Amino acid sequence: MDSNNINGIIINDTNYNLESLESLIWKKLVNGSVKKKNGFRTMCVGTVDENNLSSLRIVVNRKVNEQAKIINFHTDNRSRKYVHLEKDNRLSLLFYDARQKVQIVIKAIVTIHTNDALSIDRWKATSAQARLGYMTIDAPSTKCNKPTLGYDERFSEVKPTVEESDAFSKNFSVVACQVYELEFLYLDFSGNRKAHFFYKNGQIFDCFWAVP
Repeated sequence: MDSNNINGIIINDTNYNLESLESLIWKKLVNGSVKKKNGFRTMCVGTVDENNLSSLRIVVNRKVNEQAKIINFHTDNRSRKYVHLEKDNRLSLLFYDARQKVQIVIKAIVTIHTNDALSIDRWKATSAQARLGYMTIDAPSTKCNKPTLGYDERFSEVKPTVEESDAFSKNFSVVACQVYELEFLYLDFSGNRKAHFFYKNGQIFDCFWAVP
């Protein structure tokens, strides 16, 4: 069906104006945080490095607070992205789902949670096996003379116990991204459509259609 519409756009036979589209976008982001096979389960995170250049990596969309407009992901607090965010707490998030033909670009200000109620709760909710990424002896990206897992080699065959993994909880942080700008792009053979949304303290204060 033609995505052209005077007052909005049509996606999967449903007409959306800016208000309903904004609600749809956040529903998609929420779905990504709870459905492992959803296209918005992962996102590309862009930070500013020590040379004022962009630094990119893929992370998992862990939780979305639709009301507060906050998106969470987890990180090792010895990682480069953590160091970058300590110096400059601005970041960009890029979501893309080829099946849904939707791209979402977000700008946000982050708050890092380490050894506080939120990070402790999220650590406890993480399986011992999933904690392996935080159990490396050296910091992520440390130069090595040979390929390495980074953590005790026996864990490649035997899962760590909760007690063994808890010793590394100090390396775990939650990054909470307070969204202040969101760009939505819908790709369609009859013509692409774009919309922009702007937030302050979790509340939308401006939005408009834009040229794709």
